Amino acid sequence: MTLTELYAKGEGRSINKATKRVFDVLASFIGATAPLGASELSRQLGLSRNMVHRALVTLAEEGYLMKSDPGGRYVLSYRLVELQNTAVAPPDLRELARPCLTYLSEATGETAQLCVRSGDVQTIIDGIEGGGPVVVRVKLGRATPLHASNASRAILAACTDGEIEDYLKRNAPLTRYTPATLTEPDALWKEIEAIRNAGYALSFGDYSPGTIGVAIAIVDFDARPFGAIVVGGPASRLTDAWIHEHLETIRPAVANLNSITSLYQAP
Repeated sequence: MTLTELYAKGEGRSINKATKRVFDVLASFIGATAPLGASELSRQLGLSRNMVHRALVTLAEEGYLMKSDPGGRYVLSYRLVELQNTAVAPPDLRELARPCLTYLSEATGETAQLCVRSGDVQTIIDGIEGGGPVVVRVKLGRATPLHASNASRAILAACTDGEIEDYLKRNAPLTRYTPATLTEPDALWKEIEAIRNAGYALSFGDYSPGTIGVAIAIVDFDARPFGAIVVGGPASRLTDAWIHEHLETIRPAVANLNSITSLYQAP
């Protein structure tokens, strides 16, 4: 089952493709730093120019987009503010992330977990365990400092440089959990740069020896980290080849979740 199907399953009906195209076009404007037109959106979304043009015209007529220039490029309109219902609290992050966790666990056969940031730690709040005789167990409520474990470092790397410097100062000297834990600021900064360049964090026994995992941060509309999704299992099974193969599954799944969480503000 695909990730899209899992989200649709919760509503008890199939997705209307034409409606989905309109929402895909609208979502492309989230975070855009310049006006967008039919040609570039067509290339970006893999849709025909006519399909994109019809979606743009529909959104403009309904007041959600407005033309930016005579060339037919658009920007978001203020009518989007009307969609925010201030009387209703934003959805629970566990509810939003559950289809992603289900998909990743089924697709990889390994454990998928949801972690959230709370100050200087991240805490596991949900997860689905993988199959096989040896698996990574979901330890709900386990809190880990932001410099240790791949989920922690994925979150830390998504913070601003100023926030990271503040974390290092307040928590010096950093606690060592295994011989592989990064406790020297220079080494941690080097790892943060690598995570930012790659877009994900890998575990290397710095908190839980014998396990391997891939973690990607979840962010809000200000690109502030909510938490992270981590997929992992025993080091004996998760080889470098496994990581490279399943990155192509994990990345788009978390990107899809981030397209949803980017509509909200982290607490």
